[in-house]
Amino acid sequence: MIWRTEIPYKVNYFTWLLAKQAILTHENLNKRKPNLCSSCYLCEEQVETVNHLFLHCKWTDQLWQMFI
Repeated sequence: MIWRTEIPYKVNYFTWLLAKQAILTHENLNKRKPNLCSSCYLCEEQVETVNHLFLHCKWTDQLWQMFI
């Protein structure tokens, strides 16, 4: 479904990575090289996961509110 839309390829690819939770967040980078700081770069309050970064962070929540 992602690849059948009429949006730029870069947006399709980013959406596909997001759906597979393969975006390089601190959580995913720690799987490759442990001992990295895992707090969110934007709010510095929680662990930076894909869900937190794109849905639950207070800064991205404000961004979503601007679009909605």
